[in-house]
Amino acid sequence: MAKHFYHILLKTIYAGRCWPLLIFGCYGFILFYGLHAYHDWFSASSILGVLVLVTVTSFKHSEKGGFRFFLLALLPLLLYLLVPANTLLWTAAICGCLFLAETFFGRINPLPLMVLGIITPLFKSVADVFSFPIRLVLTKWAGAALQLMGGGISVQGNMIVMNGEEFSVDPACMGLQMTVTALLCAIMIIGFYQRKYQKVLSARLVLVALLLVMVLNIGSNLLRIIFLVWLRIMPDTVLHDVAGIMCLLVYVIAPALFLLRWMINRYGYPEQVHRRRYILRSALKMVLLHVSLVSVMLLAFVYKPFVVADNVAIKQAPGIPGFAVTRLPGDIVKLQNDSLLVYIKHIPNGYYSEHHPMICWKGSGYNFYRVQETPVDGHQIYTARLQQQKDILYTAWWYDNGLVATNSQLQWRWDALVGAHPYSLVNVTAASEKELQLAVKELLAKRRLSMYF
Repeated sequence: MAKHFYHILLKTIYAGRCWPLLIFGCYGFILFYGLHAYHDWFSASSILGVLVLVTVTSFKHSEKGGFRFFLLALLPLLLYLLVPANTLLWTAAICGCLFLAETFFGRINPLPLMVLGIITPLFKSVADVFSFPIRLVLTKWAGAALQLMGGGISVQGNMIVMNGEEFSVDPACMGLQMTVTALLCAIMIIGFYQRKYQKVLSARLVLVALLLVMVLNIGSNLLRIIFLVWLRIMPDTVLHDVAGIMCLLVYVIAPALFLLRWMINRYGYPEQVHRRRYILRSALKMVLLHVSLVSVMLLAFVYKPFVVADNVAIKQAPGIPGFAVTRLPGDIVKLQNDSLLVYIKHIPNGYYSEHHPMICWKGSGYNFYRVQETPVDGHQIYTARLQQQKDILYTAWWYDNGLVATNSQLQWRWDALVGAHPYSLVNVTAASEKELQLAVKELLAKRRLSMYF
């Protein structure tokens, strides 16, 4: 009887051959509709990433993929039920798609996995945050090189002043955003040479190659800054963008073509080709796995709004003399008086992204100038000048947990990961530079904000 029921069920499944399309449609719903605010699939980097993905993807038809992507989808999905972070749901949905592909086509090669890792919003967020100190170092090096070439050159944070003209290495500068483009182009070059020479680089050597391309990209940006300042090419001009593209082609893509071809010829190994082909045999088991995975994912997606709704309740923040205190959604505390505006943005743990001032203030229409590290009473913080047409403000920010105040991403994240008290991002803004300096010095010396950490 059980065997007869199994055959009926199996025939029913075979009759409904469209189940893979339904599963894929569910993943598409989550990625393109549910997470449309998290990942812009129509951005330039995402479109390029999809094109590279199509170019470099291949399958070993003789090997089955196994359950690796099922497990890789299940882990972030379970974490998502506890911590409803979009990155976890995005990762689970992508791994679900890969599990579906390997079910029918065989084991996928490593290059598409690297492409997906590069175009994820998490990678872009990490690149934006950790590239900021690199921008300051590049500005300093470019200023030193220009000083050797003569002319009245001075460096003020992220700005180079040449004969009274100010040139800013802006966070949204096209040169540093070329990192994703450079890495995607490098993966496409690797895929091209692997097919041409019928050799494959190990995943470890591919990562080494991408690291070398990142070094080339940093050097390209240094040369680009020097050229832009020396030739007095201002931002928001056609020449400014053309200079970025030319530096990418000449100093990154061209050397990468020779470097990657040499690496594949020297260290690549011939890929074994088997005549036998992988055939899906246990269809019922795979259907049940896919249906259960996508069902839990859809339930988790629907469950998230209820979790978020439970966390929307805003508690009353303790008061502080001289300030009007307001608690905002997102666990943010706002303190304001006639001369100061202070935001304290709680960060639950070291793996969370933070409401970075260079993102928030830009969203309000302000541009950053003279961004630099400033020592205050033994602490290193960031200071900058904000400008929106004729409106000028001065701002400072650092990370604080009541015991340690630092501007180091690595320090506060490591402290939080190993069990230190959670950090908060403190952002202080004033109408004058003197008011800002006095306020920051007092807040750090007297630890007046500790009650909010």
